[in-house]
Amino acid sequence: MSLPTAETDPSTSGSQRPRARDSINLLAQITDAAVTSDYADLPEQVHRPRRARVLVATAALALAGFVLALGLDSRVLNAPIINEQRAALRERIEVADARNEELTADVAARRAEIVTAREASLTASLADRVLAEQIETLEVATGYAAVQGPGTGITMTDAPIEEGTQGNDIERVLDSDVQLAVNGLWSVGAEAIAVNGQRLTAQSAIRSAGDAILVNYRPLKPPYVVAAIGPRDLADRFAETPDAQELASISQQFGIGLETASVGNITLLSATSPLPGDAEVVEDDEGEGP
Repeated sequence: MSLPTAETDPSTSGSQRPRARDSINLLAQITDAAVTSDYADLPEQVHRPRRARVLVATAALALAGFVLALGLDSRVLNAPIINEQRAALRERIEVADARNEELTADVAARRAEIVTAREASLTASLADRVLAEQIETLEVATGYAAVQGPGTGITMTDAPIEEGTQGNDIERVLDSDVQLAVNGLWSVGAEAIAVNGQRLTAQSAIRSAGDAILVNYRPLKPPYVVAAIGPRDLADRFAETPDAQELASISQQFGIGLETASVGNITLLSATSPLPGDAEVVEDDEGEGP
């Protein structure tokens, strides 16, 4: 006798187990939904840092523009003040130069008075007259006294600059050019030399500071005139020196003006820079010299 087999009809069963296919489908839906949701948010997450960088760069540019504009406005606002300060400084320099010229003329007048008084006092005896001659010779050699006599003048000028162009340093007269002229004149027997009125002594320096040429630490303006007292053929002697030949080569190569001429009578003033005998003694706190 066979036992009846109980069969379950899915269509009539009140409660059914979820089928494996349905479970797989449900799991797939849940997974797809989660993945889709994550990928949907991904572009926004990826673009956020990029947007942040763009915003930071924009802010930096805006700040830089603000600072630049502020700086330009500051320069524009301060321009009148700067111009006033420059004008005041220029006026002070002009006043100081005028005062220096007055003091220089006063020193020259005082020295002339000293020379006159000395000559009057050193005539009593032969020894006094010999001493006076020795003093005069030393004053000429040291530049302490004004001198007069025949000599040579060398004039040097900067190369001409075309309008709208800017000249180079090599097209200007340099301190080394002035040194060449001075050294060449000394080597052929010049007794006294001055550059633009500045008398040269054993302590004189010819150098440059920026675009300016300094002689005795005082700036000169072009043209530069080197005047020398010496033999009447001083110009011819100078022309044969290596210094003169080098100057001529510089003039031809860079267009610098160079003129040499003999002068029948030249007057050179005395040196205004301190000489060894003019040094001041500075007392210390106890009232004694160094």
